[in-house]
Amino acid sequence: MKPARFVPFVVLLIALSVVPNALAKEAIKIGAIQPITGWGAEPGQKAHIALKLAEHEINAAGGIKGIPVEVIITDSASRPTEAVMMLRKLAEHDKVLAVVGPHYSAEAEVNFPVGNKIGIVQVCTASSKPGVAKKNRPFAFRNTLTEDKSIRPVVKTVKAQYGIKKVALMYDMKEAVCASLGKVVYPEVLNAEGVEIINKNDPITFETSKPEFLAEVTKMIQLKADGCMVGALGPDALNFITEARRQGVPENFPFLAGTTVFDGEVPERGGKAVNNLYGGEVWFKELTSKKNQRFVKGFAEWAPKIYPNVAGNVPNMFSVSAYDALYMIKEAIEKTGVTNKPQDLSQDRIRIKDYFSKLKNFDGVASKGFNDDGDGLKNVYVLRTWNGTWQLIKEWGAAQE
Repeated sequence: MKPARFVPFVVLLIALSVVPNALAKEAIKIGAIQPITGWGAEPGQKAHIALKLAEHEINAAGGIKGIPVEVIITDSASRPTEAVMMLRKLAEHDKVLAVVGPHYSAEAEVNFPVGNKIGIVQVCTASSKPGVAKKNRPFAFRNTLTEDKSIRPVVKTVKAQYGIKKVALMYDMKEAVCASLGKVVYPEVLNAEGVEIINKNDPITFETSKPEFLAEVTKMIQLKADGCMVGALGPDALNFITEARRQGVPENFPFLAGTTVFDGEVPERGGKAVNNLYGGEVWFKELTSKKNQRFVKGFAEWAPKIYPNVAGNVPNMFSVSAYDALYMIKEAIEKTGVTNKPQDLSQDRIRIKDYFSKLKNFDGVASKGFNDDGDGLKNVYVLRTWNGTWQLIKEWGAAQE
């Protein structure tokens, strides 16, 4: 009888350490909270399309380590309270590993604290109010650029082009991001750039979805400014600028705005009447990278399958944020010890959080990872509205730390 052979303990440990982590065979569930209905439905629907496109691409390529991905889409109905309910459903009932969403800052401000208590990563797709993620570490992330970082290149660009020295200030005092723009972001950036706000102590204010801006535009004209800072969502910005042109404000008078004006198809709906509205985006569809071209083409193919009437089957930067976020989660699962086993759910969520906390070199369509505050690392592209479309004026290529 031959003596038993014993594998040295050290050799056994080395062998075990190089065995790739195997995932449980059940589908990998990722949640999403987007405003599919309500006043923010259009960008929410576009995020839905982008997520389903990414899900399809990942599964067509073999899933994650051979396991398919299932994206569970929920609707916040553009209401923060509904967003919290959807988070609890996804985390506690559906047992998802991470969540893409919520969308807006008002939703993030109530969702992030709940997500921290649960211990699940949320990746916002549009929230840009400064400080929201920083206040809700460690599970809160935003694959977006805060407004202060995106508006400064806009001010620099317009100042160089028009020589503006004094501007009028108007903003929506009801919507969270727009109010933050008017009260905090714009004054700080303009002061740093040496541009005066004429009506700093008496800003032009309104509330979301205002039907007409006759009085507000008249007041702006009386200020005799070189330009106007607009803190408004897309539909309100459209109505305000259209009214300004109707009252004789010349085409070469610039309007400057945060990322909020990229919702609502402003140039497509306003045409020449809204020419020379400037904003800073982290993405635009004409980017020449192969990943972007694949994304734009795929979005156009998938949009009519899900929402046949959604704004020309063209993505926006928020849908790109959602698309990249799903690929970020995929990478985190692949490169960490995520098991996808029910008994490991809490630890798997922590692994994704830990990976995101150090992610700074992600190769996405328009995403690089996150800074120490949990906000996105992005390039900035200064665009202006011109004859029915957004036109690239200047690229600020460095990621915004």
